Amino acid sequence: MKKILVALMSMTLLFTTIPVSAAEDDITVTTKQSCYTPTDENNEVIGETVYTLSALKRDYYQRIDMPIEHELMLTSKTIDLRKITAEMDTESDKGLGKKDIRLWFDDGRTENEARLEVNFANDKVTTTLNQNAGILIKKDGKVIKRLPFMYSTPALTDEHDAPRFHTLSLWSGTYKYNYDLEDYYKISGTVDVYAKNPKISYTYKALGTYGLKNFLLNMDNDKTKTNNCFTFTNGKITIGAKNGNPGQKNTVTLVCKSSYLKFLKTQLAKAYCQKKIATIGEIFDDLAVEYRNVNGKTYENGIGDNGQGCVIGGAMDPIYLGFYATVKPAGKVKITSYKKTKRTIKLKWKKLSTPVSGYMIYRSTRKSSGYKKIKTVSSKTSSYTNKRLKRGKTYYYKIRPYRTVKYSYKTSKKKTKTLSRKAYGSYGYVKKIKTKR
Repeated sequence: MKKILVALMSMTLLFTTIPVSAAEDDITVTTKQSCYTPTDENNEVIGETVYTLSALKRDYYQRIDMPIEHELMLTSKTIDLRKITAEMDTESDKGLGKKDIRLWFDDGRTENEARLEVNFANDKVTTTLNQNAGILIKKDGKVIKRLPFMYSTPALTDEHDAPRFHTLSLWSGTYKYNYDLEDYYKISGTVDVYAKNPKISYTYKALGTYGLKNFLLNMDNDKTKTNNCFTFTNGKITIGAKNGNPGQKNTVTLVCKSSYLKFLKTQLAKAYCQKKIATIGEIFDDLAVEYRNVNGKTYENGIGDNGQGCVIGGAMDPIYLGFYATVKPAGKVKITSYKKTKRTIKLKWKKLSTPVSGYMIYRSTRKSSGYKKIKTVSSKTSSYTNKRLKRGKTYYYKIRPYRTVKYSYKTSKKKTKTLSRKAYGSYGYVKKIKTKR
């Protein structure tokens, strides 16, 4: 099996002029695009400025889609820049990166100005080029400046024919756009962070000529990765596909780990108590799929397969999936039975499986409007008797759960302060009851 990852990098936009090296060679670089300057918690520069560039995606034919060419303006007071050259400096590019660097001069510019463009549109450039790369500025064959440079291009597809496999659109859920990722993701379901072992489900359809073998969670050791947040229903990070034939759908269910749930609960309790934010969108990546291939099959590019299958994670796109996390009680309360007399109605309901603080009972004489709260009871209670009613009168009841959310923190004087706020669930099913005459 082979897993192909997509390298993504964080970029900070700087609209400024940044000296890249010591003044001895007197070359300054100006950019209006992306670069990254490492800083400490006090925002002090602790490392060298690195110029960055990230491609959007590769298409089925491996062509790289660049958002814009990265442009650097070189200026110097003493060096004639018309006589310099530029090339990519990395051991892994085998000379391919050089094809995507263009050094040129505008008519009318002086000998002390030059423009450098980097594109990385070459379909042979691999993701391994983005680590510790640089651009060498040379004059008379000697390096006079090195520009630290990192770039990200989406991974090449695996050895199989790309159109036979998947893109993000084949996961179930609703499209959402995340501005931090600058990408779309699929969101499916809501997790009540107070519930025990809440679950979310996704459906995936295998297109092309190959069916599915397994689903896999991210197997990285990083604590922020998917396998440290979820397991499948079998308690593992790998689960077999029930429907293995091409074109079939498979639904996989993920279970939140208790440690991850605790993190979400704390995060949301703070947001709700301080800012009234009861629900947030959470995103995770790399729920990979393993295709079930045919032993002895030879593909269009001449590479054979041993029948062991192939893991496709972010081969064509990063797989971003998500869900909503909420402090609101999940589920609707159902009135299961009642007893009535001429002047009273006694309600009984089924308690929710998720922890709640209590239930609020609403009543109206109309089915669709006019409801007023008549009683609040504790979570231990599952019945209520409504008295002093009119004979032969029709009443409508529904019940709403609520939860008291608390968030504790230390003040500047090291005292513990606790905030609390009620979070309300959905109104339950309406029950119509008429008193006896």
